[in-house]
Amino acid sequence: MPADDHAISQILGDRDKRIVGDLRWLPDDSGGHEFLAAVHCHNAELVVRGQRCPAANTLRFSLILRGVGRIAALDLGHAHTHAPGEFHLHRWQPNLRDRTAEPPGEPLPADLPAAWRLFCRLARIQHPGLLFDPPPAQEPLL
Repeated sequence: MPADDHAISQILGDRDKRIVGDLRWLPDDSGGHEFLAAVHCHNAELVVRGQRCPAANTLRFSLILRGVGRIAALDLGHAHTHAPGEFHLHRWQPNLRDRTAEPPGEPLPADLPAAWRLFCRLARIQHPGLLFDPPPAQEPLL
């Protein structure tokens, strides 16, 4: 399993990464929604995890390398000490892993599909399928 900085840089630069099929959000334990999707890559085991919390108005898409952890992410709705504002990108950097953040150099996405397309473009992931809207929030029964 690749785990050195050079191998991770090659994975991030690989334009043949692909997610097959449509993606559906599922309720998570925090009252939000998430999905996990396998990423087809010829030299690494990757998944993308989407996380959305309507109560906090946050959204995160993370590219995760098995055995290493997160190697890239797009965050919206929460601040980071290394990036101004609440819209930032994490990318693997030698000796720092994914701890730092930077402004993505892109306009703030207008909606969830635009944020997903931006993440896929920045992470160099092809996804010809759909990312369905999250299910509506469950109203309290009592």
